[in-house]
Amino acid sequence: MLQDAQIADFLRRTLDIERLFSTVTDIRKNPTIPLRAILLSIVVMPFFGLTSLLALDMKARTKSFKKLFRCERKMVLSDSTAARVLTWLKPKQSEQFLNGFVDRYEELGLLEKALEPGGTPRRIGIIDGSQMGGHFHVTFSLHGSIDYPCMVEDQGKRGKELPTALRMLNKAHAWLGPLFPDLLLCDSLYFNATTFKNVRKKGAHILIKSSSPDFRTVLRDAQFLFEHDVTTKVERKIGFDSERWCSWSIEKTSGEFAGYPVLIAHLVEDYPKLTKNAHRECWIVTTDLSLSSLCLREAAHLRWHIENHVFKRISHLAGTKRFYFKDPRPFYSMLRFFFAALAALAAYICSLKQRKREFKQLMNGAKTTWKMIFALVADQLEDAAFCW
Repeated sequence: MLQDAQIADFLRRTLDIERLFSTVTDIRKNPTIPLRAILLSIVVMPFFGLTSLLALDMKARTKSFKKLFRCERKMVLSDSTAARVLTWLKPKQSEQFLNGFVDRYEELGLLEKALEPGGTPRRIGIIDGSQMGGHFHVTFSLHGSIDYPCMVEDQGKRGKELPTALRMLNKAHAWLGPLFPDLLLCDSLYFNATTFKNVRKKGAHILIKSSSPDFRTVLRDAQFLFEHDVTTKVERKIGFDSERWCSWSIEKTSGEFAGYPVLIAHLVEDYPKLTKNAHRECWIVTTDLSLSSLCLREAAHLRWHIENHVFKRISHLAGTKRFYFKDPRPFYSMLRFFFAALAALAAYICSLKQRKREFKQLMNGAKTTWKMIFALVADQLEDAAFCW
């Protein structure tokens, strides 16, 4: 049977979360609540689906939560205590906490993924902007067996995503070194010479997914070739995706952008079971000339992982769309803790799936959906205890 403390043990031993908390300086003079208990309470909020500090306050008074921290007081912490700590916490410390998991995930082999069956595993990165809690930010995520949003920074105001993203890429390259992605997935905002040159100088390739061919001349030229059936310059393939249950066709050709040779592809998909948005089209441009049609299509789908598996998921679990802080500093410290929890939960689920017998026991006949797995893991955490 699964041990009740398995997820707590995973956080403590496998991810060595206590070591990461030790990098945070406690400025309080005579604290009655250990700082790591406060920080860990914030970290596990997405595990329990707590969407506000007030919800954390209420949860912190329950027997199961006090058992989790071996707390004998009437509550582990209050919402005001959590807010105060987030206010004086230095942004650099929350950044170091979020960054600190990269070595562990690399050791566990979670930061690489093949784009097609039997393909060579490669390092993939996704960068995109979003708005949460009244703040506009840019997030850089590593995609492998899990999605690890390892960097998030405030862009100040709407319209500053691109310069913020370029600074983040420079920072990520210096920090990650050989772990920096060899393929970066972006949307049309990054379809410019500056970004292409920035990425290529780092020894990486860039892939852009665009909804319209009118955005750049190189796309319109490719559209002309596709429409006029210039077969000597166009490669076409069709197929059926049994996992996503759709038929697809792709045509690709070569071109040049910002002084670099590129592949340009037009992907069309039809989903017969859908009543809305059943017909989908997109344009793909990449500097990686080695990508096959299957890899191009898969990479285009993966571009949405940062939207669906990071932004939407953390909004669902922690209510970040409505989690308002007037001061951006505590908000981003909290968001970094939430992102760390999101990746840790994904890593834990990934480790369970590798142990098929234990995973089957956890599911106990339930349908294998992410929400169901999350609910069962949260229930398991209710009966755990952090034995520090």
